[in-house]
Amino acid sequence: MSLKHFSILIFIGLLMLSCGGNRSSDEGKDGSPGLSEAVGGFRNLNKAAKAAEDWEKKQSDLQSKTPLTNDEMKAVLPESLAGMKRTRFSVGDASMMGLVTAQATYSDDQSRSVELSIMDGAGEAGSGVIAIYVMSLSMDMEEETESGFSKNTTINGSRASIKEQRGDDWVNSEIGALVSDRYLVTLNGSGLTYKELEDVFKELNFIGLK
Repeated sequence: MSLKHFSILIFIGLLMLSCGGNRSSDEGKDGSPGLSEAVGGFRNLNKAAKAAEDWEKKQSDLQSKTPLTNDEMKAVLPESLAGMKRTRFSVGDASMMGLVTAQATYSDDQSRSVELSIMDGAGEAGSGVIAIYVMSLSMDMEEETESGFSKNTTINGSRASIKEQRGDDWVNSEIGALVSDRYLVTLNGSGLTYKELEDVFKELNFIGLK
């Protein structure tokens, strides 16, 4: 990773920190960050920088790898998921970006649906996206509001970001995880709590993602 690319990653990390992070009890009355939040921000920045440094060798390896073929990506998308049928799918190169992706939508007759997206981090473009995601996942981030929460955690050995938002008669959830240090797997659930979506994630077979 060049110094220029590293600086870009740090800049993005700073933007992430400015948009949120751990909410602390000593936040100023005017909404300004408190001392512990500021300290937490510096710690997160250090973790992000360390993650970027540690990732440099893996990113170099990913750049030299060949992305999966369309057939290999399609094979990872199950025909059904958590009792929901697959209603559509697409695989291939994300337009003009050189990113190999696979997407599928699953739904049932109870107003529940899940959108599954998988991005292969092999190659120049894919490895760059994964590097940014690795840095963001290295941060200790957690936020809770009246309508939901978000945080970084670990699921089945994979570092992940999770989110849940709910209202009086609806709930949506999201999981974004790094699998096998190469694939970005994202699940967006409509009508599912985070815990329900976590069960869906654990049901996925990642044997084809090596």
